[in-house]
Amino acid sequence: MGNIIGDPIHNQILKQVKNRQKMSGAGYNSESIKRDPQVLNYLNNRNSWIKMASGVSISGSLGEEKIKAIFEQSPDQTVTEQEYANLQGTGLAKKMVLFNTIQSFDDNKYTARSGVRDNNLLNDSTNKMYGGLGGNSQGLQPVGGITGISIEDMNRGSIRKATVSIKVYNKFQFNLIEILYLRLGYIMMLEWGWDKYVSNIETIEGSPNTPPKVTIEQMGSTVIEEDWFEKDTFTQRSMLSKIKAKRLQTQGNYDAFFGKVTNFSWSVNPDGSFDVKVDLITLGSVIESLNVRPPAIQLDAATISLQQSQLAKKLDIEETEPGKYESSLVNNIGSNVISQWLGQTILNFPKRDTNYFNLFRLSLAANAVNIVPENGSYFIRLGEFLETLQSKVFKDVKNGELRLEKQVVIDTGLDTNKCNYVLNLIPLDPGVCIFGFQFDKNFQEISYLPNAFNEKSDKYPTLDPFVVRNGDVVYGKLMNIYMNINFLQLELENNVNEKNELSLYQYLQSICTGINKSTGNITNLEPAIREDRTIYFLEQNPIKGLDTLKNQTDIAPIEILGYNSSGESNFVTDFKFNTKITPDLMTTISIGATAEGKTADSLPFNKWNEGLKNRFEENVKDPIPEPKPKTVNEKGLTDRAVIIAQFQKDMYEDKKSWTGTNVDYDMGKGYDWEWKTVNINDIDPPGWDGQSMFSNQIEDSKDPALLDEVVRRVHELERDLAKDKIVLVDKNAVDGDGNLLSSQIPVGEEYLQYIIAAFGGDTGLSTNGTIYGYNKVLISKQEGLWWDSVSKPSFVSRGKDSFKTYINNLNVAEYEKLKIQSSLSGFIPVELSLTIDGLSGIKIYNKLNINQKFLPPAYPDSLKFLIRGLNHKVENNRWTTDISTISTSITDQEPRKVVGGQNNNNTSQGPIEVKGPIPPKNPDEKLKIYDNRTVGGVPFDKRTYKTYQGIDWLVGELNINTQDTWRKFLNILNDKYPGYTLKINTTYRSYQRSIELKVINPSNATPGKSAHNYAFAVDMNVEDLTGKTYMKNNRKPWVESGIPKIATDLGMRWGGNFQNYVDCVHFDVTRVTDTTIVNAAKDNKGLPQSQWNTKDTNYV
Repeated sequence: MGNIIGDPIHNQILKQVKNRQKMSGAGYNSESIKRDPQVLNYLNNRNSWIKMASGVSISGSLGEEKIKAIFEQSPDQTVTEQEYANLQGTGLAKKMVLFNTIQSFDDNKYTARSGVRDNNLLNDSTNKMYGGLGGNSQGLQPVGGITGISIEDMNRGSIRKATVSIKVYNKFQFNLIEILYLRLGYIMMLEWGWDKYVSNIETIEGSPNTPPKVTIEQMGSTVIEEDWFEKDTFTQRSMLSKIKAKRLQTQGNYDAFFGKVTNFSWSVNPDGSFDVKVDLITLGSVIESLNVRPPAIQLDAATISLQQSQLAKKLDIEETEPGKYESSLVNNIGSNVISQWLGQTILNFPKRDTNYFNLFRLSLAANAVNIVPENGSYFIRLGEFLETLQSKVFKDVKNGELRLEKQVVIDTGLDTNKCNYVLNLIPLDPGVCIFGFQFDKNFQEISYLPNAFNEKSDKYPTLDPFVVRNGDVVYGKLMNIYMNINFLQLELENNVNEKNELSLYQYLQSICTGINKSTGNITNLEPAIREDRTIYFLEQNPIKGLDTLKNQTDIAPIEILGYNSSGESNFVTDFKFNTKITPDLMTTISIGATAEGKTADSLPFNKWNEGLKNRFEENVKDPIPEPKPKTVNEKGLTDRAVIIAQFQKDMYEDKKSWTGTNVDYDMGKGYDWEWKTVNINDIDPPGWDGQSMFSNQIEDSKDPALLDEVVRRVHELERDLAKDKIVLVDKNAVDGDGNLLSSQIPVGEEYLQYIIAAFGGDTGLSTNGTIYGYNKVLISKQEGLWWDSVSKPSFVSRGKDSFKTYINNLNVAEYEKLKIQSSLSGFIPVELSLTIDGLSGIKIYNKLNINQKFLPPAYPDSLKFLIRGLNHKVENNRWTTDISTISTSITDQEPRKVVGGQNNNNTSQGPIEVKGPIPPKNPDEKLKIYDNRTVGGVPFDKRTYKTYQGIDWLVGELNINTQDTWRKFLNILNDKYPGYTLKINTTYRSYQRSIELKVINPSNATPGKSAHNYAFAVDMNVEDLTGKTYMKNNRKPWVESGIPKIATDLGMRWGGNFQNYVDCVHFDVTRVTDTTIVNAAKDNKGLPQSQWNTKDTNYV
């Protein structure tokens, strides 16, 4: 599993969704399954069940005394010494499994209850329904049990809470429940599910008119019966693994809760019965209580004092008073185990270990003038730090003789922890973290990029690679971010409670917040928990295009209303659709509702409102700021208002001070004026009657004729300079350190100029050197300001502010050009809530693909639904699951190639009406299938080449695992399109042929990545009854024919809908999944790829 939002629901769970929808649509049309007795029994007689078993084991003499005390209060029960012995260990828990009332689980089976108890023997109490527990001296009392459960998610699904309601009918039953289940901190196993489920619906091959075969299975035994009471104790990790396996085995018809008792309550009713509630919480809740500041290893005062003085000397930190220093690292080296380890790590800092990095050494290697201070130069790789945190702070758990295991663990895998990244992003705050980065060609040409961030060298320390580029998809390896040790220490000091403790969750949250700020919020990380035990960093900003690399099977849509064309219906019992607009979002939404208002935050709303205009608020703009000089280049000249404002200011200053200004005058020759260090002489408009007298300067500065001439002369100068690509700035545009003043930065270049200031480079600007001509404003590599920005918060703020402007402009430009959403747009306050028949295996932040036909038509192109809440309830023999979702913008499309300013998928043509097939002249005609396949100009199969074939032939040429779908598709075409001809160009393409095609044209599909490599796909032209042939690049006739819609309604893919290119002749049942590639390798183990046979490789 990864850490990016939007992962698909597991295939086994999707299969169950499909099966249930088929069962719900039974008997609807010819495509539906038949409503036979078996199907009707499933639809009308399906029940849920609940089980709960205790993790309490009765131990030793004290445990035996507790048991005897219970029986001493219950004279109706007669117990022998042997029976007392049998209740030791797990004996009592086995007698008290809360399942179908309270049942005894002995010899791997339950003892069924029935009848009335007629004696006081304990052994006879396990099989009687009335008087079975507690005797019958006070009348016939039934056996108690669970009446209902509810499961809620907390902390965005990281933690789950269960509430179990129990009813017992006498004091004896309550005492047994109390000793086993009302135990704070003890672990319990709670299970629930359906008694039967549909495991498979199979179409009979070669019998299109035969109803599909439905396989319905009974639930059978579960983890409680199979493993809970085994003598060989299982670890917590293995128990969670068994639960996960059972969920998938039963396709989501089983679920379980392995957690601790956190609270309980009970009350006595007038009839002597007891109502009990037990609260459980998953093991991952430890993240909110585990203290990351346990006491340090005890050292004597002299050793601590020595280490403090050594560390202070190494970090160049002064002692403010005896034993106190201006550094949290130094002061806390003996306080807690993590601070102690951080301080000692710096004292003995590794030099050859790439998990550690010294920025001070790198700044020396770069000959930087602005050296990074020693106390901010030590870094540790995030993955290494988290593994150390886990080993030093997390509690160990041991069951019996089994090895120690951590109660919870952190996922530090490189491949399972990705984060968002964009080219040209550098670490904006090295006081928090640093990482390797990459520039595009433009930034590379103007900036002195430090090689040490991306290249290995023996001369200076280097970082483990962070940026990953796969085609147009770019992301970062989260665990290869390097954390500033000083930052890690400071965050240990923040937010401590009155006991001087800090929870693990708060600490990890503060680390995520620091990283997010240092990346300009390109990342949106937060700690979360998966599978109740594994802590990971969730990336909430989707990585643009990442889904296109996963070869994931398209997610089967969940039906909400009615029936689809395949005769499927829904198992949704309720749904709601609403919006939640906070005051903070109102401004963003208003911008998105205007014609021209676009920011990165408003893009989802712009997409939603495409083609609509808000008549009474067509545009909303920020107030116009004071004019700022614009970049002078081939595309434009400095704004007239800016030139006039500067000229009038200089005229006024000259009038006041007479000398030392930018204005001079010559009697009869007009004014001389210095514009950005260049003298413009004799500004004297033809026929002008101005006096050019000192006494008249204020009046002259307002004269329209003079102002027109000033603007003309400046533009004339700028046109001459533009020919040599010279952009002028004022002579005082550079400060004493050689850095460009922010007031002189051209509009739109704020971040580019920040990068140049950070590492040096060519600003692209010039000043007038008078004698030696124009001087480029260059910032040397040695003068870069980034190195010591740890101690320059103003430069850090400049980077964050300029990057925010840069990324906003970048996202808006990409949206306007390609209509691709920003991955930073966040969530849209549009929520969909569903209540369905109970289903497990769905996870928070899974992508939920629903049939959106009940929504307005603009929604499917604008919104993607992600699961944000999962709650379960079992009561009255019914299990229901409540799913709440939040919507986000669609960012997982591939970048579209733009040709001539238009997308080459013809979507700019507007909607195309489906007209359907042309009526045949002869209704007895059949669909024609023509074999036109060649490989390198040679017939693919000489026996059938250039001949007409039947449906069975074409189905037989395709992957056996897709043949059911293909047969349905072709049968429909045969029925609705008589006389049409399918010209089959490609079916199966071997790996060897793909290798050859890749050599011929590198843009061809990589071997193993094409659906043709597994016979999932057909490339074909269609010839209709008019003789017209539908071609590859023309979508219109295809869509009008209705053929693609038939395919997509069956869950197939049509190449005319591909986002990155148009391939209208392509149809397939599935894209290539990761599992497909794995299966192909298994099927052809030991063979080179050129010899692989993958025609029938399975994709699941």
